[in-house]
Amino acid sequence: MSSNIEIEAKILLQEEAFKKLLKFLNTSEKNGIIQVNYYIDNAEQSLRTFGFGLRIRARKDLYTLTLKSPITDGTLEKNQTISDVIYKQFKHDRVFPEGIIKDTLSMFGFDVNKLHIITSLETLRIDTEYEGGQLSLDMNHYNGQTDYEVESEQSSIKAAEQTLKKLCEAVNLPFELNKISKHARALKSLKK
Repeated sequence: MSSNIEIEAKILLQEEAFKKLLKFLNTSEKNGIIQVNYYIDNAEQSLRTFGFGLRIRARKDLYTLTLKSPITDGTLEKNQTISDVIYKQFKHDRVFPEGIIKDTLSMFGFDVNKLHIITSLETLRIDTEYEGGQLSLDMNHYNGQTDYEVESEQSSIKAAEQTLKKLCEAVNLPFELNKISKHARALKSLKK
């Protein structure tokens, strides 16, 4: 189990802008890795209502259960590696994985037996370096929709935003931060 603070800034892109950034950053979709996020909540979306995000991320043959909660400058993440067997037990039989995340949710009064996978989002993620920091270019597919995004993860939100602003200026793209997470976009698309 690990905990970390995620501090990132993001911009939603049109497909043409995504391709323009790939070219500018001298990378391509061939350099990407597929990851699938399985978003978890109960029928009432109680976790989301209280500001929590819960997912299982499948990347290559690894599964990570992640609980996200907002903090002043970023997001606190608790990560727990789970096996393929445990993932399938949860997916098919709703047997919630044992560990710190289950304990944390129970401590906050959530009934883990009512939690299930609500939707999923598949991302082609292309990681690259820019100005000494990490950028991720994402092509996301969920519920019949596709969107594109660039993320800058830094030590402060100001640094992350400045990196994206500089990138946008370099390729003549509008600089408009995106505050709506992949999780929220995937859930919102279910209501349409």
